[in-house]
Amino acid sequence: MEIGIKEKLERWKILAETYLKEDQRVFIKDTYDNWYFADIILVGEDTIEIQCYAPEDRAGKKFTLYWALITYFDKAKEEVGKC
Repeated sequence: MEIGIKEKLERWKILAETYLKEDQRVFIKDTYDNWYFADIILVGEDTIEIQCYAPEDRAGKKFTLYWALITYFDKAKEEVGKC
């Protein structure tokens, strides 16, 4: 049984809070097919603020992404380097 979008977003918010506390980097993909390898700065009700490390054109920049526009969210694996 597939979970609904609302439930998936709520689950991701809980995971994001956990990853923020653990200082864990994440991979995020948005609806525009943009990938982000980033640290979480702030988890909000409607948005997540991140500090991007890759890909190179976004490295060092902060982004605020709307949860509703995120299509993939997961913690980064330790062995991963640059995108």
